[in-house]
Amino acid sequence: MWIRRLILVSVLFGWILSPLPAAAQDGAAAALAWLRTEQLADGGFSTGFSEGSDPGATADAVVAIASAGEDPSTWVVEGTSPIQYLTAQATKLETPGLAAKVVLAAVAAGEDPRDFGGANLVDAVLAGFNSETGLFGGGPYDSGLSVLALRAAGEALPEGALTGLVATRLPDGSYSFAGDMTPDAGDSNTTALVVQALLAAGAGSEAAPSIDYFRLVQNADGGWTYQKPSAFGEDTDANSTAVVIQALMASGQDLSEWGHPERALQALQQPSGALAFNAATPGDNFLATVQAIPALAGADLTDVPRLPAGFAATGGSTTPILMATLVVLLAVLAAAGLLGRSRRAEG
Repeated sequence: MWIRRLILVSVLFGWILSPLPAAAQDGAAAALAWLRTEQLADGGFSTGFSEGSDPGATADAVVAIASAGEDPSTWVVEGTSPIQYLTAQATKLETPGLAAKVVLAAVAAGEDPRDFGGANLVDAVLAGFNSETGLFGGGPYDSGLSVLALRAAGEALPEGALTGLVATRLPDGSYSFAGDMTPDAGDSNTTALVVQALLAAGAGSEAAPSIDYFRLVQNADGGWTYQKPSAFGEDTDANSTAVVIQALMASGQDLSEWGHPERALQALQQPSGALAFNAATPGDNFLATVQAIPALAGADLTDVPRLPAGFAATGGSTTPILMATLVVLLAVLAAAGLLGRSRRAEG
């Protein structure tokens, strides 16, 4: 009887431990299976809008693969993995934002970003810092990526980097891609990226106004669009919804209190397993899919340094979250067994 009760408790605890429902994790697995079909002969991935592999798209794919609990180095096509594709591109990265994306991919895959394809990618990111503005590259978006990349690599931030980033926050709590301070210039994507960067850098208190902004611009279906107001439409899209979900998870928000936005993301999943950009443009969309996989798998960008331990421990067979649940279950079962033997001995 005691063992049965403890098993029930352990199952319930495992359910509570997972930040997203099993349906969302199943969606991540289906999206990951579709992603395999998109890998090109050189090991990389295209953006879906142009021919040939793209370093940024491939870096996003690597983070998605690792977030879902698989080792990107085992994704081999014609003898080449996405990691090998990225190492071949490492000395050709022209912006700190792109270098930061590849740093995140390298760390997510368990590689050394300071010695990656003959390049020190951490130095490439640092070289893009402007000490006068306190920003990296082209503005808040590049800065958010750069802060995340440097913290993932265990690198100290340049003096003034967080001050410069926070200074670009608009009164409504949002951030704009290039630092435009015009009212309503902020967007959900840049804001969500910056929130994760602030949390990774230990400045989580600065994220509160942005959390309020997410409430302000959330759609009725629980998802998010790129920008409100917008002359280009305000329908929920997969990219925006996924990155905001990641920011909310990173900040410890309970998604049930946000109307389960993961359901809005799942609603955009296509029969193939890929995700559409939004409901008005159905069809398989690569960028929407690689953005959605980590969110559906329950991982955000502050988790990147911990991802290699997940697929190393599981052999790429399950997500790190499910593995953690299994560990808890086994521990409780072991305790149940010991308790049962103790009670029999007392009887």
